[in-house]
Amino acid sequence: MATRADPRLLSNLKKYGAADISACFNCGNCTAVCPLSQGNDAFPRRMIRYAQLGMKEYLLSSKELWLCHHCGECSETCPRRAGPAEFMAAARRYAISSFDPFGLARRLDRSVVSIAAVILILGVLFAAVLLWESQGIPEGMTAGFSTAAMLDFVPFEILHDAGIVLFVLLGVMALITFLNMFWAMTHSPVPGNVGKPPEGPGMFPAQAALKAVLRTISDVILHSSQRDCGQDQTSRRPLLIRRWFVHLCIMGGFLGLAAATILDYLFKDPDLHVMPWHPIRLLGILSGVICTYGVTVAILPRLKKTKPGSLMSARQHYYSRTAPFDWLFLGLLWIISVTGFVLTAAIYMPVAGSWLYVVFLIHVILAMELLILMPFTKFAHVIYRTVAIWFQNFRKFRVAAD
Repeated sequence: MATRADPRLLSNLKKYGAADISACFNCGNCTAVCPLSQGNDAFPRRMIRYAQLGMKEYLLSSKELWLCHHCGECSETCPRRAGPAEFMAAARRYAISSFDPFGLARRLDRSVVSIAAVILILGVLFAAVLLWESQGIPEGMTAGFSTAAMLDFVPFEILHDAGIVLFVLLGVMALITFLNMFWAMTHSPVPGNVGKPPEGPGMFPAQAALKAVLRTISDVILHSSQRDCGQDQTSRRPLLIRRWFVHLCIMGGFLGLAAATILDYLFKDPDLHVMPWHPIRLLGILSGVICTYGVTVAILPRLKKTKPGSLMSARQHYYSRTAPFDWLFLGLLWIISVTGFVLTAAIYMPVAGSWLYVVFLIHVILAMELLILMPFTKFAHVIYRTVAIWFQNFRKFRVAAD
C-alpha cells in the first residue's frame, strides 16, 4: 500500500491525548510484555512506529488499534515512560474522528464545551419533538404513576415515529463510518507478507468468512481476548471488579435492555400494566441491574485522583487518563440506567409526582442522544472492535485455507 508521510500526524495525535511518544526508541519492550502480541500482531510497537514516521494510512488501517484492551502493562514497564497504552487510546480516538466525515467526533473529543453544546442542542430538539402534541402532565396525580400515564405525557405515536427516524439516521451514519473503517482495513498491508497474493480473480472465501463470524461472536460473548490480558490473568481482585467482567456487564446489560425495549414494542400493549415477573419486564429489570452495576464499577475508580509525577500501576494508568470523550459515553449510560430504575420502581410503588414525568423525559432524551451519537463517541468501539476481531480471524482462516 503506497502512502505519503504526514509530518503533522504525531502532533495531531497529541491533541487526542497521546503522550510524547517521540521518547520511544523502539526497544520493543511493550510488544514483549503484551499478551496479545502473537504471530504478526505487534502491540503497540508497530503503531508507534507508524506515528513516528507519519504513516497515517497504515496507522488507521491497523486492526491492532481496536484489538488492544488498554491493560496498561506496556505503559507500566516502558523504560522511557513514553505511555504506549495512552498512545493507543489516543490513536483510537483519532481513528474515530478520521472515519467520521461530519467532523462531530473531533469536536466532541477535543472540547468539553462542544460536548455540553451538543448535548444541550440535541436535548432541546428532542424535547420539542417529543412534546409537540403532548397534553402536558396528566391530572389526578394521586392515581399513581403508570406506563399509560407516561404515554399520555409523550404520545406513543410521536415516540414511535421519532424512534424510527432516529434509527434510520443512526443506520446511515453508522454505515458511512463503518465503510470508511472497513475500506481502510481491507487495504492494509499484511505484516510479514503472510500468504501468497491471489493470482487473478477468484471465489470469495465464504467458509473462512463464516468461521471468522462464529469465532468473533464467541470472542465478543466470552470476552476471551480481554480475559487473556495479563492484568486480569494475574489479578487477585474479585471477579466482580475485574475489567473484563465489568465490561461484559455493561455490554450484556445494554443489549438486554435493547432487547427488552424491542420485545415490549412488538408484543406488549403500551397501555397494559404487567407485573415485574412478566418475561419482558423481568428481562428489562435484570438487564438494568447488570448494566448499572457495570457502569458504576467502571466510573468509581476514575474518580480517584493520583498525585502528579507519582509512579502508577497499569490499572492506575488506565483509569487516570479517562478523557471527556470517555466520560460522555459512561455518563449518558449511567444516567439512562438509573432513571430507568426510578421509573420502573415508581410504576410498582405508591409514588406520584410531576417530577417523575421530568425524569421520564430526561430518560428518553438521553437514550436518543446516546444512540444518535454512537458513531462519534467511544460507543463506536462496538462497531470497530467487532469488525477488527472478525478481520483478524478472517485473515487467519483464509491463510490457513490457502
